[in-house]
Amino acid sequence: MDTVPADSPASAQIEHVEQSGSLVSVFWADGSSNTFHSIWLRDNCRCEKCGEPVIGRRTSRLTDFPLDIAPTAVGVDTQTTLSVTWNHDRHESRYDAAWLRANAYDTESAREARRYPPILWDNAFLKAPPTVDFSHAGTDRGLFDVLRTVRDYGICFITGGPSTTGQLEGFATRFGHIQETNFGRIQDLKIDPSKRSIANSFEALPLHTDEPYRASPPGILMFHCVQVDPERGGQSQFLDGFKIASILRDEDPEGFNALVENRQSWRRHFEGDVDVSAQFPMISLDEFGDVTGIRFNDRVASPLSLPPDRVETYYRGYRRLIELTSDPDYVIARRLQPGDIAIFDNHRILHGRSAFALQSERHLQWGSVRRGDLYSSLRILADKLGIDREDGVMPSGAY
Repeated sequence: MDTVPADSPASAQIEHVEQSGSLVSVFWADGSSNTFHSIWLRDNCRCEKCGEPVIGRRTSRLTDFPLDIAPTAVGVDTQTTLSVTWNHDRHESRYDAAWLRANAYDTESAREARRYPPILWDNAFLKAPPTVDFSHAGTDRGLFDVLRTVRDYGICFITGGPSTTGQLEGFATRFGHIQETNFGRIQDLKIDPSKRSIANSFEALPLHTDEPYRASPPGILMFHCVQVDPERGGQSQFLDGFKIASILRDEDPEGFNALVENRQSWRRHFEGDVDVSAQFPMISLDEFGDVTGIRFNDRVASPLSLPPDRVETYYRGYRRLIELTSDPDYVIARRLQPGDIAIFDNHRILHGRSAFALQSERHLQWGSVRRGDLYSSLRILADKLGIDREDGVMPSGAY
């Protein structure tokens, strides 16, 4: 009978176990305890009959046993393994102590331990945002550093790279698979007033997240600077959406909750090309009330459809959020140099730019990869490098 593998250091020691009906309580050597439901334990058996834990494949299904399943016997093997025999079919399950402790769910602190609380930007971060040299980012350790920085802060800058076109796609595939949309795999952002997108114009571009009108907005965005005119404006701007959401929550809890509890509509329509619309909350939260995602782009907002008694509160919160995006105290303003790459989480970081002078020359290439791919690459590299994975559940993003 295979034992469920540990995903954390084998530091947990079982002192004894107790069964009470369908509940199994594990008492640890350090004096703490955790309680598990029988149905949860049986569902998570990964013996050779129930699945292949190395690849995460289940062969048993929840419908293979009753919801009121209970143990006929529980025991401890040398303080490192919980053994359970089930009344349904006399099946035997064994659970590694470290795995049990890492996956305990009976307390809020245990559940919180499996998420990554984002690190909000402060003044020190705004003055010196994380920057990695392109040559270092090309190594496994350097890529791991970039991935972890994007995970924790939502953004990282790469400097010293080549400034020729066609470089971004190969670089981005180290993070994950390119997300292709109607704009293509890699989009050129050049000054071209004939195009319908403000991204190709001389105008200032207010801070926003990209494509909230899609059911699944792009995940990790990458802007590669190919050409820039240092004398004619066009600074790139970035802002921590989680930070301004926290400020709004402190200032106006009702306005904040209105943006969480009600759906905003967005639409983007290019005749004969694409007509995309979506309705989602502007601010997304997890079960602990922490912000996990932002959708913010008032340029493509559609008419709201709210009960009359919610309209004024919603607009109050919405207006204040716009004001906060316009406050330079929260913004990184940076003129990307040829070869620079800005990498950021589109479900957290707002981006924009200042206006250009006429006849400016500026060329960026834009691409994106899925957020889940970033977390996958981070775990794979951590295992390869022998670094603690700090494993946890990926923040859900803007749902």
